[in-house]
Amino acid sequence: MDEKSLIIFDWDGTLAKTLHLWLTGYREGLQKQQHTFPDTIIARDFFYEHDRAIIKYPNIDFEELVSYARSYIHNHVNQLELYEGAKEVLESLNEHNLALVSSSPRHLLEAGLEANGLFKYFEFVIAGDDVTKHKPNPEAFNQTIGHFSASRDKTLIIGDAKTDILAGKAAQLKTCLFAPKSNKIFYDFADTRRSKPDYEISSLQHLTTINLLKKPFSGIFAI
Repeated sequence: MDEKSLIIFDWDGTLAKTLHLWLTGYREGLQKQQHTFPDTIIARDFFYEHDRAIIKYPNIDFEELVSYARSYIHNHVNQLELYEGAKEVLESLNEHNLALVSSSPRHLLEAGLEANGLFKYFEFVIAGDDVTKHKPNPEAFNQTIGHFSASRDKTLIIGDAKTDILAGKAAQLKTCLFAPKSNKIFYDFADTRRSKPDYEISSLQHLTTINLLKKPFSGIFAI
C-alpha cells in the first residue's frame, strides 16, 4: 500500500481571511484614537515590526491599539470568512494526510476552525502557543512530520507568507505559495517570491490537481 502524502496548511491568510479581520480591527482602533490611514498603510506599518511603527507614529498609543485589535478578533471570530473553495478543497484532499500549522494562539485558531466546521479535516493541529520558536523556524513542521512519520519528499507546505516558505525549506519540504489578489494588500509578492517557493497558486482550487505519489507536482502551478 502506498504511503499517503502529507499536506500542511497555514491558517491565517491561507485558509481563513483573518488578516482582513485584523485590518478592520486596526482601522477601528486607529479611528478611536482620531487617526485615519489608508488600508495599505495600516497593513504596511501596523501589522508587523511594532518597534519601528512606534518610532514612526509617536502620537499613537500602540498598547491600546493592539489591545483593541485583539479584542476585535475575539469578538468577530464567528464572522471569519474562508478563502473561496477552502472547504471544498479540503474535502477533495481526503486521500492525503492533512495538518494545520499556525502561529495564531490556540484559542483563536480553534474558535475559527469551530466556526467554519473545519476541525474534521485535520488529524494534527499546531498553534502558536504549542511551539517555542515560530516560523521561519521549522520547529512546528518538524513536529508535524514526526507525528505522521511522514516522508519529507512526500510533504507539501501551503502558506501565504515568506516565513511559511522559509520554514518549509528549512525543514526540507516542498513549498507552495498561496498568493491570491486579495492578499496583495498585506504582502510584497515579489519579495516573497525571492524566497523561491517550489510552486505558486492564486486559488485554492488549484490544489485539487496535487498527486504527490503518482507524479510530481504537475498542474499545481498557477498565477
